[in-house]
Amino acid sequence: METKQVRAGRDTILGYVERASPVDILAELIWNALDAEAMNVETTVAVGAMDAPEEIVVHDDGHGMSHDRVHDLFLTHGESWKRTSGFSPNINRPMHGQLGRGRFLTSGIAERVEWRTVSTDINDTFTKTVIHGMRRDP
Repeated sequence: METKQVRAGRDTILGYVERASPVDILAELIWNALDAEAMNVETTVAVGAMDAPEEIVVHDDGHGMSHDRVHDLFLTHGESWKRTSGFSPNINRPMHGQLGRGRFLTSGIAERVEWRTVSTDINDTFTKTVIHGMRRDP
């Protein structure tokens, strides 16, 4: 028997993305930082010549995501490890996200998105992972 992976299509993802407000989207990014047990979250908005946001950066000191867990924790639409845990693993903070789709909301305010995450392994070695996203191909 052969097993195939089912993927969420562009219309499925953008269907709920287009209903979210910019404030909802930014709040989701901040909630993701808090779910990663961040104690400090800094949000900056670079405004361009037309007085419109050109870049939004959310920087936090959460625990990050290891490269080998990206597929399970980040790339799967509609599933979240947060759903069953309810509370963060180290500081027992109540979790916000549960639907496994909040990170895709960034397509509602940006053509291009970049996530940079740093984590440590069991040897306390730091690993940086960069994930790129595009609205045209969420």
